[in-house]
Amino acid sequence: ELKYSHSYEHVGVIFASITNFWDFYEEKFEGGVGCIRVLNEIVRDLDDMLSSVSADPRWKAIQKIKTVGACYMAASGLDPVTEQQTRQGNHDHIVQLMDFCFTILDIIKQFNKNTFGTDFTMKIGFSYGPVTDGIIGQNKVLYDIWGDTVNLSSRMMSTGVVGRIQIPNNVVPYLDDHFKCPKRGKVPIKGKGTMITHFCVGKHSPEQIKTNLQSKKNIGMTDTRTTS
Repeated sequence: ELKYSHSYEHVGVIFASITNFWDFYEEKFEGGVGCIRVLNEIVRDLDDMLSSVSADPRWKAIQKIKTVGACYMAASGLDPVTEQQTRQGNHDHIVQLMDFCFTILDIIKQFNKNTFGTDFTMKIGFSYGPVTDGIIGQNKVLYDIWGDTVNLSSRMMSTGVVGRIQIPNNVVPYLDDHFKCPKRGKVPIKGKGTMITHFCVGKHSPEQIKTNLQSKKNIGMTDTRTTS
């Protein structure tokens, strides 16, 4: 019997993969234990951002889902407060999730700078949409999330480019007020055929963000007047 399950309509999902970790991994010394310690340090740095007492309040709607090998999976919007906000048209949590992605890339750069002999690279896949979460199993109970949004995020990572954050075309309207999202073009996606994807390459200036949001607000007010 399923212990717990809930469906959400607006969840951001990321897969952040250390693309060259298995090139670094070496079993000849201590059966690879030393390499796993290095991976654990990185994962703990990411975990600390989300769970420490001093965690940035921007990450309050984000939670780690799991690690798979050298890939870190996290999601935003899996809580009642954020769920209610998205129903009211507030999708700020995926802006915060994208900020988190850029912080992850910075952490990897800083780790390489401070750790002798490492030159880890990362690519991140990002998607947004409906998911179902749940707790399954009798022994070693597992919390996880499922759905097309999860699968697409994974595909965005696997078809992505080192050092970049790849997003599907339908996610751009939720992010382009805050971020620069140039089009990559058509990319073959397993199970989806060819899709148009974008890279998220950086954040707009505060002034530009303010202008973009005001412009969207003005358009909304114009539409309201037109239909009334």
